Amino acid sequence: MPIPKKFCMPDIPKYNGTTDPNEHINSYTCVIKGNDLNDDEIESVLLKTFGETLSKGAMIWYHSLDPNSIDSFVILVNTFVKAHTGAIKVATRKSDVFKIKQRNDEMLREFVSRFQMERMELPPISNDWTVQAFMQGLNEKSSIASRQLKQNLIEYLAVTWSDVHNRYQSNIRVEDDQLGAPLGSVHPIRFVAQPPRDTNREPRFNKERYQSYADRRNSGLSRNTSRSDRRNDRG
Repeated sequence: MPIPKKFCMPDIPKYNGTTDPNEHINSYTCVIKGNDLNDDEIESVLLKTFGETLSKGAMIWYHSLDPNSIDSFVILVNTFVKAHTGAIKVATRKSDVFKIKQRNDEMLREFVSRFQMERMELPPISNDWTVQAFMQGLNEKSSIASRQLKQNLIEYLAVTWSDVHNRYQSNIRVEDDQLGAPLGSVHPIRFVAQPPRDTNREPRFNKERYQSYADRRNSGLSRNTSRSDRRNDRG
């Protein structure tokens, strides 16, 4: 069945083979079925206009299909999804960024460092996903700095990871103040507790230090007298 003359191809984002193919199929079918077409016309349009929604690697795949090998949209969908299974795995791994959560006992600087390390182990992730995942992962119970940063990101939505990191640098000062660390230090100061003083032990006084001037003078005279007596005995 030919494509009906009344059909006008809607503007559909082209699929290039790097994202989940199922999402593209769902978007494509919803848009086509939204037109004023009967069931037979929908099947024909879905099958014959699908190639117009592809680009780059997906377009190369489409043109490599054997002629007359696809005679229904169901077969086309199954072949299409099977050919782009790798893209599904990549898309699934990208979503793992939303699993990075700040623990209750994890300070803000520690969470930011771990978030960046785990994000780098995943396939390239867009800025909007990164910002959204980080904001959702912040735990307001962990510290005042985390709570203030999350409130700031909710009130003034960040667009890029650089924007998020700049705001983090400002809020980390709050955490440094809490821990007694100097401004901009990498590691907070850890105060070492001094051992408690033994209050039961009697204090030792330096008797000579607290002697009166007269007592010290008399003591000196007695020592001098003893020395004179010893010299006289020798003589």
